[in-house]
Amino acid sequence: MSAAEPAAFLAVYPGTPEERVVPIVDRMFVGRECLGVDDAHRLLIDDLTVSRQHFEIRLEPEHDRASLLDNSTNGTRLNGVRIGRGTPAPLKPGDRITVGEVHLEFRSDRFFGKDLADDGRTIRRVTLSKMVMAVGDIAGYSTMSQYTESNTMLEALEILYGGLRGILERYHGTLSDYAGDAMFVVWELDQAADAAELATGFALEAVEGVRQLAPLLPIREPDGSPIYMGWGIVVGEAAVSSMTGALLSVVGDATNLAFRLSGLAARNGRPSVIVTEAVQQQLPPGFVFSEPDDVEVKGRTGTETVYGVLGRDSA
Repeated sequence: MSAAEPAAFLAVYPGTPEERVVPIVDRMFVGRECLGVDDAHRLLIDDLTVSRQHFEIRLEPEHDRASLLDNSTNGTRLNGVRIGRGTPAPLKPGDRITVGEVHLEFRSDRFFGKDLADDGRTIRRVTLSKMVMAVGDIAGYSTMSQYTESNTMLEALEILYGGLRGILERYHGTLSDYAGDAMFVVWELDQAADAAELATGFALEAVEGVRQLAPLLPIREPDGSPIYMGWGIVVGEAAVSSMTGALLSVVGDATNLAFRLSGLAARNGRPSVIVTEAVQQQLPPGFVFSEPDDVEVKGRTGTETVYGVLGRDSA
């Protein structure tokens, strides 16, 4: 098989007159919209039981392995069994995938390698890694969730995070987690020397993306204004728990700091993007900063020096 040929295929409505087969080269996103994903890497299904970005298929030819990652609201079934959300599940040729009322089949003449688990034991690796971390926090989320129906909140968050994931792809970040009011993304410094620049560029574009998207969402601030997000960016060492290369969790003091700073950003007159002094020192010329601000961070002693990022010169 040449490098240009697809490594696998995904059949929609397999074995029926409506069957259609699409190639998978390395990754495939499946959903109703899959915002920010190019046509070669997405399969759009026009069915209301399918989430806007429902699941992702990842191919690892070097390990003869494929996996399925559910990102949906309503869930994904693999051979009739519901898989865990956000946790990679091993995928083999002939496996049937069900999303809502839609059936699909994974087809390939390879990817018969080892499962993501060996002898029933989860393969888990914990390492220390230096990384740049960015957390985006929705202001006033708790109040909004009190007077907004759950289905409406879920629909709005799906649209919001779907748009942000599209931006994130362009900045080569890894989505570590998102839950309710927060989105947590990381860049590992040993993989990207310009991680600070990528993270800060992503956060600035995310602020603008939310500004454009928020008026279209069915949720509002208590005063009726569109929602907004604050972003905190830090650099530091963290413990990374991974499964077959898929980042599942990142923990440590730097992680906690990123979440705390995101709750300060865009509040009380502060800029929407806040970076620590360590991040600010790693950024190349062109970024515009506010004056340094020594802030108290809940759960930590002393103060942290931070800078607001006001933008980036176009020159």
